[in-house]
Amino acid sequence: MHTPEWFEKKAISKYLDSIGAWHFKPTTMGFGGSGVPDIIFCYNGWFGSIEVKRKGKEPTKLQEKRMGQIAKTGGATFWGTADRVIPALKAWVIAVENQRKNYARNVRS
Repeated sequence: MHTPEWFEKKAISKYLDSIGAWHFKPTTMGFGGSGVPDIIFCYNGWFGSIEVKRKGKEPTKLQEKRMGQIAKTGGATFWGTADRVIPALKAWVIAVENQRKNYARNVRS
């Protein structure tokens, strides 16, 4: 039997696959750091993480701390249901692509 979050993770992973992002779902099983996001990904050299939540749930204090650590080092962080995360990822991808195009244009100038 699958958890409600499993369906959310599946939809988000499908979107990440569709844009060619590398991603994985870490499982610490008591051996790694607690609060590690559910999905770690890289898109065109940009690092990010996703904490998947069911509708009505929010990240724990420890999960918020880990997302803050990731953001502090320049990584992108997202959390929520697939309905919340996928549109945010789409907007982020557009911003990343625009930044990459602007950088390439400035380098050639």
